[in-house]
Parts: sequence; C-alpha cells; structure tokens
Amino acid sequence: MSESLSTPLDAIVSEPACALFPPLVAAPAELAPRPRTLADTGIPRRVLEMLLIKHLSQVTELDKLALSARLGLSGSLVEELLQGLKGEALLETRSDGRFERSLRFGLTQKGMMVAQYEWQRDGYLGPAPVSLDQYRALVMRQSARQDFVTAERFAAGMQDVLLTPAMINQLGPALNSGRAIFIYGHPGTGKTYVSRRLVRLFATGVLIPHALCIDEHVLPVFDPLVHKPLELGQGASLRLDEGADPRWQWCQRPEVMVGGELTTDMLDVSYDASLHAYRAPLQLKANNGLFLIDDLGRQKVAVDAILNRWIVPMEERIDYLTLASGKHFEVPFEQVLVFSTNLPPHELVDEAFLRRIGYKIPFLPIAPAQYRQLWQQQCQHHQLEWDEALLRHLLDDLHHAGAVPLLPCHPRDLVGLCRDQINFTQAPPRLTCELLDAVWRSYFVSTEEQGGKDHEG
Repeated sequence: MSESLSTPLDAIVSEPACALFPPLVAAPAELAPRPRTLADTGIPRRVLEMLLIKHLSQVTELDKLALSARLGLSGSLVEELLQGLKGEALLETRSDGRFERSLRFGLTQKGMMVAQYEWQRDGYLGPAPVSLDQYRALVMRQSARQDFVTAERFAAGMQDVLLTPAMINQLGPALNSGRAIFIYGHPGTGKTYVSRRLVRLFATGVLIPHALCIDEHVLPVFDPLVHKPLELGQGASLRLDEGADPRWQWCQRPEVMVGGELTTDMLDVSYDASLHAYRAPLQLKANNGLFLIDDLGRQKVAVDAILNRWIVPMEERIDYLTLASGKHFEVPFEQVLVFSTNLPPHELVDEAFLRRIGYKIPFLPIAPAQYRQLWQQQCQHHQLEWDEALLRHLLDDLHHAGAVPLLPCHPRDLVGLCRDQINFTQAPPRLTCELLDAVWRSYFVSTEEQGGKDHEG
C-alpha cells in the first residue's frame, strides 16, 4: 500500500488558486507583434499572394477589410499584395465608384487559372503562415520549463485529486525538469486521470501558429480539437495594425493524449493527396504543452518502434521532420512527454531507454484512509447514506478476503453502481451490505470455476 495523506491537498492552500498563479511572462502583443512590412512576416511574398488568390477564388469578391481578417495581415500589407496582383492582371477592382471603402476585388480569368493551379499545389486556406525561424524562437520563449510549478501551485491545481506526499514530490519536480516522465501501475490507480491534469498546473497561455511556412509549403498547426483559445482581455487592440499578430492564436497550453490507436505515422508529417494538404504530427501540436502516450504496450505497432522515435528528441530537444517533397526541417521538441502503462516497465523498455527517462513514477494501491475519503466523497456526490459498518464490510469481507487491492477507481465505480440500482428499484437512498454485495458481484468477474480469484471486469 502507498502511504496515506496526512492532510487533504485543499487544506494546504490558504488562497484561491488564481491568486497563486503569477501574471503572464509577456503579453501576446509583446511575444508576437503585428508585422509592419511584408519582410517582417518572414514569408516569401509569392506565398502570401497565392494565399490571397485562393481566398478570392472561394467567393465572388471581397473588400480589403475582409481580406485582412482572413489573412491575419494589416490593411497596408494587404494593399501592397493587391497592387502587385493587379499589376499582373490576376485580379480586378469592382466598385460602384462612389466611396473608396466600397472597393471590392475579384479574380480575373487569368487569376482563376492561377488559383486552380495553386489549389493543386497546396490545399491550405486560412490565415497567413509564420516562418519556421519565428516559430522556433517563440516556442523556446514559451517553454514550460520557464513556467515553474511550485508546491503551492501544485496543491491548488490538484486539490480535487488525492495523491501521496511521495507522488507529489516526484510529479512536481518532474514537470519542472523538462524530461520525459514514465508512469506505471495497476489499472484504476489514476494514472490517466492525474496525467491529464498536469498541464493545468502551468499558469501561462501560449501562442499557437495557424500554420508554418517551410520553403513554399504550408503546414497547418492549429487544431481546434487540441488547442483551446483564450480571451485576450479588454486591453486587446481592435485596430488592424496594432496588438498581437493574428497569425498566432492565444491558447491554453495544449494537451495531446493518444492511446492504443497510436501508430508511427501519427508522429510524422502526413500528406493528404486528395486535399493536397499536409497534416502536422501529434508532437508538433503538443509543443509548449503536454503529450501523453497512454496504455503503452497496447498499440498495434511494436513498443520499440514508438520508443525509438523519441530517443533523439528527448536528448536533443529537437525533432526532425520531412515533407512529402523530401524537404527536411527541424522544430523544437518542447513539451512534457508522459508515458503511461499498466504493464511492468522492464517488460516494455530496456534499461538503456529507461535511463534516458528522468522520472519513473509508480502509481500504487491506496491506503485505507484514502479509500475512506474517496468513498465519503462519492457518497456525498450521489446523495447516499452509509455507515462505518458497511465500510468495514467492504474493506474486510470483500477487498481483503478476495485479495482485491484498494484502487482509487473502486469507490467511484461501486457507489455509482449502487446509485444505478437504487434509481431502478426506487429504494431509499441508503447503502446496505446486501446492495453492496450484489453490486460487487456485478463489478468483478468470477473465475472460481477455473480455480482463480475474482478479477475486475
């Protein structure tokens, strides 16, 4: 059994969690100010022009304000692009001639032909991309290693989770180390539950680019399933030439979780030939956040193939990627990488790889005092009455007699099943030994006929 908590985590915190978290290291506008010139974008002018043409090809016509919003560029830069394209007879001005603000732009026949060619070459449509150099610099500046997790912040962020002092003293420093974390233990000990909450211990938001430009290829990065936007606040400027660069999205630190469905293809840049578009690998989307590989050993691909993919990134903090064109490029590998498994580590990983992982943290069965605390919380949540005699029956006659370890998932699951039975039978909202015995038999699969013991179903 693991050691019990002497004090609940919420009792450690004397202030609200928000009061413990420091202000942003830098405002978004300071991290990524709007480019004032086309050179400031770091993107070849032709890439921006062709992206503008693709936007126009989707509608009959657009004005400069609408194009600025779609491209994430100020009006002066869009005007410069428009003038160049007009000089090539790729677009034309359409207006009733009364007001300059009524000027709208549409593609000429020549422009439509160029747009068709561009769609075949690159299917990206969205805000203008950022350069690879700008991305590298900003990822390093936003590294989680510069946003230290303190004991107070850990307690505030995990006050709804029961952890032993030993686990707290491992998980906290592990987050600050920037090194990979290997979590292992019985199913139901809370590995995934705790791992997914680690990213919320970091106080600062981060800027995520909508897309990267590699040579003349565009690689989308922002993924609404991964990246959760944050409000910029009342101080954010609404002027098109002020404030943060709209080519970046202000977000919570990302959290990417993948389990048995993981394949090595997900860890490399992929290309959709039907859409003529690239897809970013999972670890690129997880930069400046957390990447959790859950249920390690349950994937269809060999564990060695997955783990070998991380040897260089873990040591050099650089990931090497390749486009379908054969272009090689480097990106930072700045994330909290967490491996989680129900299997013994030495059955999955050799000693050489384990040495490369900074922290190996076991999740063990909990102590009776922790079990009791979780049981009480679940009964309160489901509005069910219980007494000490029932808990002694559960611990002594069911867990101990059946050699079933005390796992954090058991109070939640067993009380939930009891509530289901009570709702069905319309019995009084009180737990009894008879009800608990019936639920226990439903929850665990008996293998007595084969001479074994009860196992969790």
